[in-house]
Amino acid sequence: MINQKETITAISTPIGEGAISIVRLSGKNSIAIINKIFSKDILKFKDKTAYIGKILDSKKNVVDEVILTLFKTPNSFTGEDIVEIACHGGILITQRVFEEVLNAGARPSGPGEFTMRAFLNKKIDLSQAEAIQDLISAKNKFALKAASNQLCGHLSKEIKKFQKLLIDIAAIMEVSLDFPEEGIDDAETKSLIDDMLSILKSMQELSDTFEDGKIIKAGVSICIAGSVNVGKSSLMNAILKKDRAIVTSISGTTRDVLKEDIKLNDMFYQLIDTAGIRKTTCTIEQEGIKRSRREQKNSDITLLVLDASKKLSEDDLTFIKILNRKKTIAIWNKIDISDPQEKIDFENVVKISAKNRIGLENLYKMIEKITFKSKISNDEIFITNKRHKYALDGAISYLKKALKDLGKGISFEFITIDIKSSLKELSKILGFDITEDILSSIFSNFCIGK
Repeated sequence: MINQKETITAISTPIGEGAISIVRLSGKNSIAIINKIFSKDILKFKDKTAYIGKILDSKKNVVDEVILTLFKTPNSFTGEDIVEIACHGGILITQRVFEEVLNAGARPSGPGEFTMRAFLNKKIDLSQAEAIQDLISAKNKFALKAASNQLCGHLSKEIKKFQKLLIDIAAIMEVSLDFPEEGIDDAETKSLIDDMLSILKSMQELSDTFEDGKIIKAGVSICIAGSVNVGKSSLMNAILKKDRAIVTSISGTTRDVLKEDIKLNDMFYQLIDTAGIRKTTCTIEQEGIKRSRREQKNSDITLLVLDASKKLSEDDLTFIKILNRKKTIAIWNKIDISDPQEKIDFENVVKISAKNRIGLENLYKMIEKITFKSKISNDEIFITNKRHKYALDGAISYLKKALKDLGKGISFEFITIDIKSSLKELSKILGFDITEDILSSIFSNFCIGK
């Protein structure tokens, strides 16, 4: 059960040595609690003002000299009285200050409880609350911008726009039901259909951004795959610019899966080197090949490495048949030795020499090209959250049904039920019609102190 009557506290900065640490409180008793352990009377302190003083223990001994800042209700992040204590940034001294705050009457906060209170006190909606954690965990500039836009309310405004348009349409239908003598003629019905189609198109376009949105948020996994001794490990080392994988002339050198994070063109990727695919009786190598196939199947992009100095082997041809062409880049490696001996039917093909680092820039451009369906714009709104995607698709489904029934001439009484169901799904994105269990699940993924 969510209890907003208690005053919560947390260390809001990472534990460790640094210049300062922040201990934060929120709740109606925040000021009174700190007043017990601060060297000055803060009851008359001004809002949004910082004060220098000392945190004292129960025996009035100085724990630390700090800077204390007040944010009084309702002009605070949570909508409650907030006190922030900036103390020296050592592990021990921060913990001592935190303990004195607990002894004075506050309780430790749960994960994301400050943000949850901001939501419950209507300072932000649920999509904005979720954006805060996305902002903290952003792995690239696109994710950072998407989270920032969502926190600023861009997604909320779009959802509210859909809601207003649907409410207006439902109102027209309900007026017609209440005053049947007024009626709605064919021209007006067509106008309603056109308006609903326009809303549906906009909602679908927003839903379709999820494919790019989830890539922006979670990053992209790239699996280097192919048969033995084609240069997969050499390619991994070339991309990483270091000798991460063992490279020898012996076939089947790589037996296990190697994973490394890389940054290419402002985007983070997880690069995965796998065992070469071939028929073998070696139990260890068989397990490596099994893992290779699993990684390749689950990856976002496959780099299929082929030996340009040789004709395609039976293992190459077998592997090519099972690949998803849309998410595969075929790479002719070893062009320093020879041009490709054959042609292959792939949309994305690049020629490189991993050994001599030739053609890698072309490879990087091709990776970026197939990473996103479209060019990423800083101002574009993206759906990056599965919860938002499911709710939006639910709203779309109800609106499609309403449109279908309207075309059949079914009574407005039934059509408005579907429109209201669509509105209810949209409301879930903003945090209405959300159960406490779902709220707890959402905020459990947040940092403590946020």
